[in-house]
Parts: sequence; C-alpha cells; structure tokens
Amino acid sequence: MPCLRLTLPEREEIGRALIEDPACPWAVIGRSLDRDPTTIAREVRSGGGRVCYRPATAQRRAERAVLRPRRHRLGELGPLRDRVTAELVLGRSPEAIWADLVAEKVGERVCVETIYTAVFAGVLEVKATDCLRSRRRRRRSRQARHANTRPGLANISSRPAAVNDRSEPGHWEADHIIGRANRSALMCLTERVSRYSLLITMPEGYGSHAALAGLVHGLEQVPAHLRQSITFDQGSEWAQWPTLEATYDLKAWFCDPHSPWQRGQVENLNRQWRWWFPRGSDLASLDQAHADEVAALINGQRRRSFDYESPAAIYAALTVQ
Repeated sequence: MPCLRLTLPEREEIGRALIEDPACPWAVIGRSLDRDPTTIAREVRSGGGRVCYRPATAQRRAERAVLRPRRHRLGELGPLRDRVTAELVLGRSPEAIWADLVAEKVGERVCVETIYTAVFAGVLEVKATDCLRSRRRRRRSRQARHANTRPGLANISSRPAAVNDRSEPGHWEADHIIGRANRSALMCLTERVSRYSLLITMPEGYGSHAALAGLVHGLEQVPAHLRQSITFDQGSEWAQWPTLEATYDLKAWFCDPHSPWQRGQVENLNRQWRWWFPRGSDLASLDQAHADEVAALINGQRRRSFDYESPAAIYAALTVQ
C-alpha cells in the first residue's frame, strides 16, 4: 500500500506520463501508481497544471508545506474561539457545538475534530479533563464476557430483535451513578430509540426498595405506551424487578455479569453525567430541579445519530400516539 504522501519517484512518474500524453486521464496515472485519481489531479493542479507541472519543484513545495508552522484554527482570538470555549465550560459536547453552528448558519465555524484537537493541544482556556465527558484520554479495555450465573433472570440474549435494533420505542436502560463512599446515588433511565434520558435523585440511597421507588418516580413520567421493557445489570439493587413488572406490565431484561457494554447507551450517558457530578461527589442532598436541568441540557443537544436532531425532539414525537 502506498504511503500517505506522494514520493519523488511517484511525482517523476506523473511528470513522464504528462510529457508522453498531456491529456492522459487521471485514472490511468492513478492505476499505474496505485493512487486515487483525485490525488493525482490535486497534485498536478497545485503544481501548475498539466503543461507546467515539474516533479522536482512539486517535491520541494510539498516538503516546505510539511515543515511550515501551522496555527490551530481556534488559536486565533475572536468570537468563534470565545463561543466554543464558553460552551465547553458549560459542559456542551464538541459535536453539539458544531451542530448548533451549522444549524444557525454561522459564517465562521469549525468541525468537531478541530474542537477536539484544540482542547487536547491546550489551545483553549479549558483543559480536556475539565470539559470532555470521559475526563480521561485512554479508553478502558473491555473485560471478557462472563456466563450468566443467575439463570432465574431473563437474559439480554433473549431480548427481541425489535429492542436490539431500536425499531420499537418504549424500551429503556437503567443504571446508577454512585456518590461519595457509596452512600448516595442518582438513577438514570434512557429510552433506546430516542436516547431521551431521565435523571432521578436518590435521597434514601440505592438499596432495592429505594431503587424501586426511583423507578416508579421515573416511569410515572412516561406515557403508558412507552413502558415496554427495561434492561438492568445484575446488581442487587434491582431485586424488586418482579414488582416493577407486575405494576407496569413491562418486561425486565438483565445483562451478563461484568458486561456493562451490553447496556452501552446508559454507560455512555454515565460518563456524561460525571462531568457535572464527578466521582466522590455527595449526591445525597442533590436537588431534583438541578438534576432536571442537567438532563434537559443533555436531551436538548443535537445528535449525529439523528441527523442532528435532539433526543428531546424525537421523544416528544414518540409521546404522541
């Protein structure tokens, strides 16, 4: 496979082909070099065109381009840099910031990768550990799957295709965000089709009875036709699941032990919640109104998976029967 940049021998081959036939198609030259035709076309145009192209001159120009200092787009002072920095400080994701710039048809804007690059390079007045959801730079490796040691639970492997492929609304995932010294918690419920989320305070801890109360509090906010099923891990806090099934006529599903990626949606959300509620935070006195404000911000962000519509907008459409 050829290297990323064109080499001097490849440029000389392009020059010879143009001398033999100034009208030689880009595709013919590309096949001889195992390069994309657009790469050849771009190289020749930047080198003066078919008649003026000179391999040695093109090589020197390319070497200078690699060595020249490049400024980050967001390294320049201005309203765009100020807006991106301010929204990152508020906890908005780079993708949501970009989507708003596009939706508002702002004349000057940057792509998602440029924002990430600027954050990690330290160009902005905000650190990656302070504004990005994960607060870490390396992803944790996944553990190997474990066999289900509690056969009495309905395993996620039996979950219908309509749940797995998100073709039917009303299926939820649930998890807890644990506070300081494992004495306080928040509950997160997220709907799989819309990615809409509920954040519920747990002032009485997260034992099985408190978890049931939190689930009831959350599900009471959901229309009956959107209460189809809910997926848990195998934590003991979900021990009251039979009561939940009987009360709301829904189905409970359980992941394999030590397999959080089987509920990847809620796990990803937990990383986002941690930006507002870092590990070690005391969640016992957290006000529900504040939790609702944070959830509204997350639900209101545009998502690439929805062609940059927001979960709140998708969920609102689903609530109408």
